Amino acid sequence: MSASNPSAATASQPQPPNIQQLAGLLGNLMPLLLRLQSQAFEQPHHGNAVVPNPALDHQAAANLIADMIADSLRTLSAYLEANAALYAGLEGCVPVVTQAAHRFAVRDYAEAFNRIWLAYRVIETIRAADPRIPPPRSASSEQTLSSIH
Repeated sequence: MSASNPSAATASQPQPPNIQQLAGLLGNLMPLLLRLQSQAFEQPHHGNAVVPNPALDHQAAANLIADMIADSLRTLSAYLEANAALYAGLEGCVPVVTQAAHRFAVRDYAEAFNRIWLAYRVIETIRAADPRIPPPRSASSEQTLSSIH
C-alpha cells in the first residue's frame, strides 16, 4: 500500500509510509481495546473467572489509556525541565505539553494524546537537526506532572 504524506516530504528525516495508519490506530485505541477484551471473553479462562461486563471493560480501557498518557506527560515534563533551557527550540514544546496536561485533567484523552504526539514530533524534528539532544525517554520518570506548570 502506498500512501503519500506531504508533511513527511518536508521533514528532515523520511517518515515511515505507514505513520498515518499508526496515528489512526492509536487514535482508535479505546475501541480496539474494547473489541479485544470482548474477544477474550469468548475463550475459556483459567484461574479467576472473568464475567463480561461492558461498563467494567470500558473503565479498564479508560484507566489503561489514562495511565499511558500520565506516564508520557511525566516523561515529557521531566525531559523539558532538564533540557528546554539547554537546547534551542525545546522550550516551544512546553506550551504543547501544558495543553496536553490540561486536556488530560478534564479527561479529554484523545486531545491529550494528540498534544503528546505533537510534542514528540517537534522534539524529533529538533533532534534531527542536532543529534546531541537526548531523546525524551532518557528523562527521569520520577518527576510529577506539576513540574511543567
